[in-house]
Amino acid sequence: MKVITRAAVGLAAVATAFTVAPFAHAQSSGGFQLDKTEYAPGDYVTISYDVTARCEGKAKSNGFINWYSSEFAVGGPNTYVAKANASFVPGTYTAELTCKGETVTRDFTVVAPRPKFTLDKAEYGPGDYVTISYDVTARCEGRASSNGFINRYSSEFAVGGPNTYVAKANASFVPGSYTAELTCGGKQEQVPFTVVANAPAQPPAQAPVQAVATKPKAGSQAKSPIVKPKGAPQTGGGATA
Repeated sequence: MKVITRAAVGLAAVATAFTVAPFAHAQSSGGFQLDKTEYAPGDYVTISYDVTARCEGKAKSNGFINWYSSEFAVGGPNTYVAKANASFVPGTYTAELTCKGETVTRDFTVVAPRPKFTLDKAEYGPGDYVTISYDVTARCEGRASSNGFINRYSSEFAVGGPNTYVAKANASFVPGSYTAELTCGGKQEQVPFTVVANAPAQPPAQAPVQAVATKPKAGSQAKSPIVKPKGAPQTGGGATA
């Protein structure tokens, strides 16, 4: 009976050790939170935690400009908030903060900035239609322009679908690399495109000419030359030429 009791106590102790021992760098639901998982270069990153998480110090990441967040301050009922700026270099990063004595991590991504407006293609033939479009949230205004457009400017933008505005232009007849411009959110945005020369038309393939053998006319045969004898015509004597 004593042997069973000691074994049970030993198992309980092992179970307690596994339960109490913390896991470093845990990415759990507890600890702190980021307001997003994806940021544009230089975007504000908001870091927050509940007072019960007992976090301390500043959040840090090599994906933050200057590595560290601001100091945490009261940001709402039972909530502390700090700010940081996302790196200008696109990539995947990890933010860290010490909560309840252990390092808690959160992953986030810095993505390359997306153009505010788009062209339907990157390459056009001379005179091709160019379709320019933007989402209503881009807050673009005016007409698109480019020295790669015939008449330089696009048409006026009009509703082209849900939350989308669309305009048209014609690509230049001169092959080359060009840039389309449009004012969006108060800034001049640019999208490059290329006009390529049309391939020269290939002449139609001709069937090979076959030689036609000429047949001799019926009854025609090559004649031997007539040899006249030299001498007196009256006698017919003499030698042949």
